[in-house]
Amino acid sequence: MTAPEIRAQIKDPERNGNRDLNEIQKHMAEDGLIGWSWEPGEGRTPAPGTQQVLGKLVQAWIDNGASAR
Repeated sequence: MTAPEIRAQIKDPERNGNRDLNEIQKHMAEDGLIGWSWEPGEGRTPAPGTQQVLGKLVQAWIDNGASAR
């Protein structure tokens, strides 16, 4: 998928668990399933950054219009 396709999917309630943008931000910033990316368990490489940073980046994206371009 391209970056615009991913952003469009994130915004599409039919493909994002019927969430609005505020719910998406909360999900990305707080959900334990998402947080697993940074604490994947022994023998696995964690994702770069932190869940807190992801939450801030998603909020900045929303604050700037949540463009799908």
